[in-house]
Amino acid sequence: MKIAYIGSMCDTFVINELQAHEEAGWQVLPLASSKPCPIEILSEVMDKWGKRAVYRSDVGFLVLVGLTLREMITQPLQFSRLCLWFISLFFHSPVEFAKALYELPTACYYISHCRRFGVRHIHVHFASRSLSLGLILAILASLPVSCTVHAFDIFTRSPRSLRYRLNQCKFIAAVSRFNIEYLEKTCGKSVADLCHLVHCGIDVDKFKSVPRRPQPGRIICVCRLFAKKGLEFAIRACAKLRDNNVGFLFEIVGNGPEYNRLKKLIGQLRLEDNVQLLGAKPNDQLAGFFSKACAFLMPCIKMSDGNMDGIPVAMMEAMACHVPVVSTSISGIPELVENDVTGYLVRDKDEDALAEVLEKLLGNMDKIKQFGKAGSKRVLKEFSIHKNAAKLRELIES
Repeated sequence: MKIAYIGSMCDTFVINELQAHEEAGWQVLPLASSKPCPIEILSEVMDKWGKRAVYRSDVGFLVLVGLTLREMITQPLQFSRLCLWFISLFFHSPVEFAKALYELPTACYYISHCRRFGVRHIHVHFASRSLSLGLILAILASLPVSCTVHAFDIFTRSPRSLRYRLNQCKFIAAVSRFNIEYLEKTCGKSVADLCHLVHCGIDVDKFKSVPRRPQPGRIICVCRLFAKKGLEFAIRACAKLRDNNVGFLFEIVGNGPEYNRLKKLIGQLRLEDNVQLLGAKPNDQLAGFFSKACAFLMPCIKMSDGNMDGIPVAMMEAMACHVPVVSTSISGIPELVENDVTGYLVRDKDEDALAEVLEKLLGNMDKIKQFGKAGSKRVLKEFSIHKNAAKLRELIES
């Protein structure tokens, strides 16, 4: 089977799926929806797929315009259908219409790669501009398209624009049951009926074999530094731990727009000796951080615009390494982390509750081992990339 994948080559869950499909014998054409990854976050497998990917930046603007004109002339029937789709999209959502129009030249560039490759199906990650790009490609090539929905792509968009575009998918892969229930509530039964639960996954074998050497009080977080990760509340909880004379070291791995604000907060709370911002690290190095940790702390929050995380892949990786997770009971997180079984879940934005459960966990090595073992089993059972990618392939072939 030959398929095209539209997504960011910087997202671990996308790369995991590409690799799993290839290992199963499928041929995959990666079409990048964003710029190439910064070199500091590349792992060996991310570098491999990043080099294979097709990027819009590979050609100049004038070339894109020429390719668009060529599609208009050589594919008049498909282009007429596409124009009708654009008109309909405009009446559903002028904003999404404008975003889709921006993607048109890129689609006319990517379509030539799809034809040469012999693509039979298009799969998209995120019901954002990427889905509009996928739908344009599908119309131009007369191919089916499917979409994996995650978090910001459905939580921050109008139900009207989502409903129109998602209803044109062959199927929708939802990373959590929460997402399916959310789409049924906001977009209706027609969209929910297209949904199938397909968790993102990790290569469990890569992490479960990591030797455990937990150091007392060692806490880890791996993420992009966005406000919805709740790290402000994690740092404020750390100040309470310090005031309660709890010995700990909280290491935050990642870069992002919150970096400077978090660094300033660490200074204001005088936590320089207890909380460290380590910047981004290659995915291949993360297992070493997990092996030393007693807890993985990421207290995700729901933003004022509705944006929140889905099920963070870094939590799966930590649990595969027998690291208990401390987080919040929002979105799909409770589908991964079971409270008082594989970690602790508290209300979002509650730094007091965070400090309380962290102090309880860090002082109990038996509980850390118990939670770690249960978490590893849960990830192996439900979040293995090989199992979940196989489920996705079944949906594509059906």
